[in-house]
Amino acid sequence: MSKPRVLISGASVAGPALAYWLVRAGCKVTVVERAPTLRTAGQGVDVRNTARDVIKRMGIFDRIRDKSSHEEGIEIVDSNGRCFARFGVDEKSGKGDSFTSDVEILRGELAGILFDVTKDDVSYIFGDMVESLEETDKEVGVNFTNGTPTMAFDLVVAADGIGSKIRGIAFGNGSSNVRSLNSNVSYFSIPLGDTDTMWSRARWVKGGRCIVLRPDNVGRTRAFLCLTAYDKSDERLVRLEKASKEGIPAQKLLVQELFHDADWEISRILKGMHESEDFYMQHITQVRLNRWSSGRVTVVGDAGYAPSPFTGMGTSIAFIGAYVLAGEISRQPNNIPAALESYERVLRPYVESIQKLPPGIPWIVNPQSTLGIRVLETVAWGAGVLSATGLATLFSKLAAYVPIGGDSFKLPDYEAFRQ
Repeated sequence: MSKPRVLISGASVAGPALAYWLVRAGCKVTVVERAPTLRTAGQGVDVRNTARDVIKRMGIFDRIRDKSSHEEGIEIVDSNGRCFARFGVDEKSGKGDSFTSDVEILRGELAGILFDVTKDDVSYIFGDMVESLEETDKEVGVNFTNGTPTMAFDLVVAADGIGSKIRGIAFGNGSSNVRSLNSNVSYFSIPLGDTDTMWSRARWVKGGRCIVLRPDNVGRTRAFLCLTAYDKSDERLVRLEKASKEGIPAQKLLVQELFHDADWEISRILKGMHESEDFYMQHITQVRLNRWSSGRVTVVGDAGYAPSPFTGMGTSIAFIGAYVLAGEISRQPNNIPAALESYERVLRPYVESIQKLPPGIPWIVNPQSTLGIRVLETVAWGAGVLSATGLATLFSKLAAYVPIGGDSFKLPDYEAFRQ
């Protein structure tokens, strides 16, 4: 029996994670990535809950933890930078289910680890992307954009993120439900400052704005500038959407305009933003598909079921999805369509539970008015006081309900992965 031939589009996290497990499942794997080299930029990502079991089974848990930011928790601060509520990392549970996970790593460093453990067994093609697909009953012919010869595969997997081109080719623009959460985030790093510690700090500003500074393990400070509105027709969101197509200089100028009147350390942050070389902007959405597979084409991670950063579970779902997809293929390597049906049946209920945000999220935690901010700050202060009096685990989980949520998920046992 010949090995199933699998093409994965995308070499960030979901793609290489899937490649690892597909090799274990007995597949011949190729990964195509449109970037000319491995992407080393990106903000911090968490690995939580069952996904921790996945990376332990991959043998990379300690490597990832060693590269973690070692963030101690998050502080909510006032306009003068004074902390009035703090929530520390809960390392006792072993699940990473506190506000800040004890396994927090820069996306680029995680991608590097995954590439390192797969490069000897997987064929990587950088600087190219899928142009078109020609599917028959038995295989998929893949044409590439930048000169890679046409190849045939038994399965094509979209692991190319929220804006997945493969998803558009296979399902059509009308088949996917990309749900906007009326929020936009700009990510970048700035030089380490005197006020920076190993604690993240967050500040709410009226107009649905939030400013976050986080430590990393490479001597920089990671900055997030988030703007949330009640409606996607909000003039600020419309302008941000337009700027997303105009290049980074235009994006930075607009972010400067929309945040210049904020308080706290905004002057330092905006100065660092203009000097940064790793700036990127993201419109926050959830990807929801009516079905995850079309013939011999399927999806994994954000390309198929992005839960949004407000869940804190995007990377974790990518690891779990990679494990389950490869596992189901290991059970039915000669019947790829049946394996894809099993993949969706096993995982979809869990994914949908993660995507189901509490009522009012993200608007409740990003108030538009000064009064709304005062109410939210009071709630945070009260939770912080109770946390400090010995109820840390309980209130950490209550506070973390917004970014985590979802049902529990037990990893299936696949015979191919036992050795």
